[in-house]
Parts: sequence; structure tokens; C-alpha cells
Amino acid sequence: YIVEPLSCEGCGYCARVCPTDAITNENQNVGQWYMSTTKVGSTMIHARLGIGADNSGKLVAKVKNEAKLIAEENHADYILVDGSPGVGCPVVSYLSGANFVVLVTEPSVSGLHDLKRVYMLVKKFNIKAGCMINKADINPQVTKAIEEFLKSENIVHISNLPYDESFTKAMTNGQTIVEYSENTLREMMIHSWNKIKQVLT
Repeated sequence: YIVEPLSCEGCGYCARVCPTDAITNENQNVGQWYMSTTKVGSTMIHARLGIGADNSGKLVAKVKNEAKLIAEENHADYILVDGSPGVGCPVVSYLSGANFVVLVTEPSVSGLHDLKRVYMLVKKFNIKAGCMINKADINPQVTKAIEEFLKSENIVHISNLPYDESFTKAMTNGQTIVEYSENTLREMMIHSWNKIKQVLT
């Protein structure tokens, strides 16, 4: 019997239950983690998966552990973890140990559906959550439905962000929207961050 290495997540269960001890586990490098300094001087821990490698959440856990050590060393107030969409193994790893989760959604039927699914997972972890509605002005009806869901579940409504091409232009320039924009968009992002900090204090 041949084990497909790209499909194996390395849980070790097969080796544990094999009655003849015919299976052994070997370490496999599925990715690499890195430490970088951002242009504002803060430390960023990030990782890159190998080609065809599956993200079981172990690499996420490694990145988070390294970030925690550096945060303690530098007496940092916060550790921000950027999670992937969905509700798979990596998302469970992102949520583990979190104090607050910021859910980002868009006003579409699938956006609302996915928001409900991921919030069910957040709720199981007993983590307080907030939500930002991106492109909130493109579908006011669904935006209203999302706002009603947030209210019913006691999720902090952080902000409604409008559709704006400035986000794309900022990315093209290698800037954050706060650096690029001088209009209300900048103020909205600062207000959103202040609201998150307020919840955390």
C-alpha cells in the first residue's frame, strides 16, 4: 500500500492503529516560515507552503508560536493574525488562543452564508467576535440582513466599508489604505482599528 505524501496530513493515526507496526512516520517539510521587518519597524512572521502541500494548520501553529515569543520579547500589546477564509483545519489553528476575531464579509448571499458558518466555529471556541462589511454599498438589502445577523448574535459591528478603487490603487503602490488615502476611507480604517482596541481593553 502506498501513502500519497501530498494527501497525508501527518496525524500519525495510521501508525498508531497498525496491528503489525508496519507503518512509521517520517518528517516531511511542507513549508517554511520567515521573520521580516515591516516598513513601520514591526516584526512580521509569515510562511510559504511548498508546491502542492496541504495546509493542515501545523504551519499556522508554528508561525503563531514564533510570533508569541517575539511579542513577549518586545513587550508588544497585540498579535494580529491574518486568517484564511473557510472553516477548515487552518482556520481552527488561526482561532486557537485568540482573544477577539474580526470577521470580514461582503454583502452577497454566499458572503452571508459563509459568515454564519465561520461564526458557528468562532462560537464553539467561545471567542468574542466583531465584523467588518466590505463593499457594503453594493447590495444594501444583503448588508441589512448581515447587520441583523450581527445584532441577533451580539457580534460587534465594527464598520461598513464602501466599494472604492482606492484599495486596489493602494495595493498597486505597495501601500496600506491609511497611507494612500487622505479622504474618509482613511478615517474609517482608523475608526475601525480604534473600535477593535476598545473591545480588547
